[in-house]
Amino acid sequence: MRFIDLGLTKYPVALLEMDIAVDNVLNGKDECIFFTQHEAIYSAGKSFKKTDFLKTPNLPIYYPNRGGRITVHSPGQLVIYPIINLKKRNINIHEYVVMLEKWIIDVLKDFGITGTTSDKGVGVWVKTPSHGDAKIGFIGIHVTHGVTSHGLCFNVYNDLSPFRSILPCGLENLQTVSLSELCSVESMKDVVFSFKYHMPFSSL
Repeated sequence: MRFIDLGLTKYPVALLEMDIAVDNVLNGKDECIFFTQHEAIYSAGKSFKKTDFLKTPNLPIYYPNRGGRITVHSPGQLVIYPIINLKKRNINIHEYVVMLEKWIIDVLKDFGITGTTSDKGVGVWVKTPSHGDAKIGFIGIHVTHGVTSHGLCFNVYNDLSPFRSILPCGLENLQTVSLSELCSVESMKDVVFSFKYHMPFSSL
């Protein structure tokens, strides 16, 4: 298993890197996990509906092949793309999504925060003093012949205002929150370290 830190990466470049990594894993090479951030964009998954936009978008829109509806990527949000061979690991898609949710919840514990799943949909929510339940972790995946791509994003200290122009994940009245609103965050490196430490995939 390799960790690949891409830093701030243009979205199309990350898509290309993922495609190459998926082909590599399908051809027997090592699995990997990308850690990155993106410029401010909207990412509309395969279930996207035009009504997911509440206002005319003022950011670029991309239409990747991942599942899910619409979300925001922007600097200060950590995006993680695991390229994992589910077939070799005998893991089904539902089990994989549960693993990603638990991964986020384990990281939140490192910062003294309780994260939970919800019957509202896939992802991770936290309790906030001012907004009640708010979503902090988002999941959207794609699987090619048993190999995963795309993955999860986690709000650290990103600008949340673009979320107000959409129905995030297609959910009405969804509140979003960042880690920096809930606790002191020294740097993105601390968050990345926690995700690497709690990485749920053993070596093949």
